[in-house]
Formats: sequence, C-alpha cells, structure tokens
Amino acid sequence: MLFKLLYSHLKQYVAAYLSMARVLKRYPTAIIGKRVDIINQSKLVLGEKVSLHDNVILHCGGAEWCNFEGSITIGSQSVISSLCVFWGCGANIIIGKNFDCAPGVKIYASRTDYEKTIAYPALNPHVFEDVIIGDNVICYTNAVISPGVKIGNGAVIGANSLVLNDVPENAIVGGSPAKVLRILERN
Repeated sequence: MLFKLLYSHLKQYVAAYLSMARVLKRYPTAIIGKRVDIINQSKLVLGEKVSLHDNVILHCGGAEWCNFEGSITIGSQSVISSLCVFWGCGANIIIGKNFDCAPGVKIYASRTDYEKTIAYPALNPHVFEDVIIGDNVICYTNAVISPGVKIGNGAVIGANSLVLNDVPENAIVGGSPAKVLRILERN
C-alpha cells in the first residue's frame, strides 16, 4: 500500500518535471517556480523573460466543455506572482509586455451562462470572451478580471477589485465592481 502511494507521487512529480522541462525548452528565458500547473501547454505563448512564481495555474483551454478552444499569451518581462489563476478556456487571454501581477489575481476568459443554466441546466452553457490586457499594466493582489474585459496600456487595478468592464489607458480602478478612480497623467 505504501509502495503504491509512493509510486503514485513519484509518477506525478516526474510528469510535472517533464512538463516544465518542455516549457523551458520552448521558452529558455522564462523563470518558472515550483508547482506551476500549465494545462494544454501547446496553447501557451510566453515572451522573453516571463516569470511565473510558485503555485500559478495557467489553463490554456483544449477541453471538451470549452469546445477545445482557448489560449494564453503573456508578453515579455511580465511577472505573474504566486497563487494566480489564468483561465483561458474557450477564448483567449492576451497580456502585453511588462505586466506586473500581484499574488492571487484571477483572470477568466469564460464563465457559466447563468441565464441559460436556469432554463437548460443539463447543457451547462458557458460564455467565452477574450480578455486583452495592454502593456505596462499593474494588477494588485486578489483582483478578478472577467471575460470580455479589455484593459488599456498603463492601467492600475486595485487590490480585491472585481473588473467587469473595460478599463481605459492609464486609469486607476478599484472596488467591486471596479470603477475608475482617476486617470494618471503620463508623458
């Protein structure tokens, strides 16, 4: 019994190691922490020097429930901190360069279609919409970005914000739901 348990854990460890080795072979400048889980690696694109910290989950679609669609693209020099979850299922998550992402941020390109679920619960319908994040965006701890949101270059997303609508360039947004607090003056 103990042998089976140890063998099972060893098998999982080896599979995870080989998985990360494949990613690092494709993206040699990437920095990948411990226990990073990348689902459907073939739909992941990383720019130069992207850093994925410990315990990040990147789901790049490819499952039946999302019509085998979805992908995640992360631009150069971006940092994805620990405990972030990016759910690029059924649609795409496209992140620009120099994205500074604090711990616990969640980005979703899909959600359950609650209106259709009530009428047709057996269908388990979903809404799939691309999430597009511009260059030089800062996203603070535990923010949630919903399907279909576009965030402009230089925007700042406050901690614990729920982003349901587009964010203009250089805007600071915060709250649940997130609202524009001010526009930064940048040269």
